[in-house]
Amino acid sequence: MALELVTKPHLDWVRTLSPAEEEALRAVKAGKADETQHTACLAMLNAARDADRWILCDCREEEGQWPVIVPVRRTRARFALSNRPDTEEPHAGDCVFARGETGNRAGGGARPAVFDDMFDPFPDGETFAEDEPAPAAGDRWGFAGLSHGRPPRTVSAMLHTLTDAARLNMLAVADGFSSERQWLAEIERAAGAFRLAPGVPMPAFLFTDPADWRSGEVARKLEAAEPDWPERHKPFALLCWTARDVDGTGINRAHPRLGQVEVRSRVAAPEVGRNRVPGPWLFLGLVARSEDSRQWECLRARAQPVVSTLCPVPVDSHAERRALGTLRRLVHSLENDPGLREKLGGAVRAELEKPLFRFETAGGPCLPDFLLTVTRPGGRGHTPGRPGPRGADGRYDPGGVARYVVEVMGFDDAEYESGKVDMHRRMRTLGRLFRMEAPQFDSRRNPLRHQRERIAADIRNDMLRRWARK
Repeated sequence: MALELVTKPHLDWVRTLSPAEEEALRAVKAGKADETQHTACLAMLNAARDADRWILCDCREEEGQWPVIVPVRRTRARFALSNRPDTEEPHAGDCVFARGETGNRAGGGARPAVFDDMFDPFPDGETFAEDEPAPAAGDRWGFAGLSHGRPPRTVSAMLHTLTDAARLNMLAVADGFSSERQWLAEIERAAGAFRLAPGVPMPAFLFTDPADWRSGEVARKLEAAEPDWPERHKPFALLCWTARDVDGTGINRAHPRLGQVEVRSRVAAPEVGRNRVPGPWLFLGLVARSEDSRQWECLRARAQPVVSTLCPVPVDSHAERRALGTLRRLVHSLENDPGLREKLGGAVRAELEKPLFRFETAGGPCLPDFLLTVTRPGGRGHTPGRPGPRGADGRYDPGGVARYVVEVMGFDDAEYESGKVDMHRRMRTLGRLFRMEAPQFDSRRNPLRHQRERIAADIRNDMLRRWARK
């Protein structure tokens, strides 16, 4: 049997899945995939969903029937890859995408999910998953980056997943809140898509008010829930608010009324040159019973630097924070440029994103500092990870969107440059690459403002070349 990618809803053939892709997809659907297959499968499915594709399965070919559709649907944090129960074209009973017989043998319904929506920091039942490893010795520019769609197992992955789900890594969403409480409410809303264990919704044990921690309410709630917590899962809760200071194993020690937390292990946080990136930070702490005292304590925590307390876009260095400040002006200038408006027949829409999950490219993974997505006048607004603008026939129009990668170069030595060569090659598969030279931000010859103006001019010229009316 072969699987084909087709357009939605007209079913025009696009391509046949490669043997490796097909094997990975079937293995993931059957719950037997290894890590390599899981990564390959999710890369293919994300690309298919972005381009509005379906999959055709020829499991009924021997019966002389038409191929059967496998809708590439995503519900909350998972892909669903089974036809609906009332479909007019069911899969063959022994097909991995079928409901019914195959599902009954598996114990009540074929697995519709490719990846789960559950946060579980205790994969072995008793021990924590370690946080992201540091680059190996001698490889100070080693690439880490989280894989999109993988169930989060570390506190850092949990915080990135929540931030991404709340879309606080999008400047258009995160810029201009009037209070921290507003964007913490966005995190609370996004938490509704996740669980901490079967039947345990995340919002029930996500605390964004420091008063709940100070008063002991977090421990009391966990204590009451512990007897009924699902078997083979350990009860835990999450703390999430702004940190004004981070001191090794402490959060807000100098500002106790803002939510002081003592952490049993060193707080994970980005570092540049072995120095912690300055705050403010968005803090996520994991509370569970300690192994020695058996008390409810904050055992692990992540402090993620953000642009400001009113603009919670995450950053990994102070240079990125400064770069995003000037890129704000670039976005505004593109959207309000009267010359562009006249030549393109309307205003463009520009959207700036700080990616939190790595992209899988033909050359390997990459994680750009910023992605700028520009939609041509009249095109439907584009959201990364979702279908882009469509023409009158309803189909995706790849010519309606231009994507630009902005990479902030933190150093200017030869070792750093050589370590970035392969990464930049991968980034260019995502869009045109622009570099910002952080060591020159305060120089006379190439200050930050000049760098922004140069990038803006190049993007304007590129848009005119692509879309200017003849």
